[in-house]
Amino acid sequence: MKDSSPLTVEEAAQILKVSKYTIYDLVKRGEIPVQRVGRQIRINPDILHESMCSSVKAESKESKVHGDKLKQESINQFTDNCNYSTLYFLGSHEPIVELLAEFLNYSNDEFDLKLSFKGSMEGLLSLYRRQTDITGIHLWDEKTGEYNIPYVQYVLPGEAVTIVNLVQRVQGFIVEPGNPHNMKSWEDLAKRNISFINRQRGSGTRLRIDDALRKNRISPANIKGYENEEETHSGVASRIASKQADVGIGVQSAAHRMGLDFVPLFHEQYDLVTLSETAQGEFWNKILNILNSQPFQTAIQRQIGYDTTLTGKVIYKT
Repeated sequence: MKDSSPLTVEEAAQILKVSKYTIYDLVKRGEIPVQRVGRQIRINPDILHESMCSSVKAESKESKVHGDKLKQESINQFTDNCNYSTLYFLGSHEPIVELLAEFLNYSNDEFDLKLSFKGSMEGLLSLYRRQTDITGIHLWDEKTGEYNIPYVQYVLPGEAVTIVNLVQRVQGFIVEPGNPHNMKSWEDLAKRNISFINRQRGSGTRLRIDDALRKNRISPANIKGYENEEETHSGVASRIASKQADVGIGVQSAAHRMGLDFVPLFHEQYDLVTLSETAQGEFWNKILNILNSQPFQTAIQRQIGYDTTLTGKVIYKT
């Protein structure tokens, strides 16, 4: 549909086989971008096609998950005209994933990576259920001394899986400038005058926090704010910057972006995980090319708290 003239509402409705009032409703909800010429609305046919294909793919994925055969048959009538170029990511929050999405989305018009940050465990379960194409995890297994592989083997037994390293990073206390409460160790979280902001259950960071508390024999009941949760490192840093909490656990880059101080606690490995049906596709190869490219790794190295030694390397493959 390249180099096509702008469409009127009536023409767009004819293409999608809906009423013009449906088009107006989609425009009002922001699902179809438009240009306004005076009182008239004009719709770019390429943007219309991409928007509706993306919407249909999401509906198709949902219908497959819930076994809605009738809905899927209806969707299939439209999908033949859609050259899908969107992959869906659901996993643990990492700013470098957002950087990867930017590189993908702007390097080639044919590729688009949609992001949703919900935590490492939820990401793995979503991959198992085929509700996402790629997940990102940082799950430490104390028994084996390994990151991620034991959890992937447990949650996805018998699946053909590829694990590729995105980045190695450091996590620690995010605190106000000057570290006014002198936070140095896990025991400091139990100070009476300290307000803590936690990460959500199921996140890799939360698992490390709870493991550290057990090892240091610190009761969560003695930590003010332990029950308060954020889903991203940026959210934790924002809470500290706005003085809604005194300390939280997060990546160094999140603290740096907010002008906050940082006390390192542990290093970890953040990996991308996908199944064979995605790993065999052109989109995944594009991701690998970007991960191993000098511009992408240089962009990571310009940020604080990251190590690109393993970036782009296949960590595990079945």
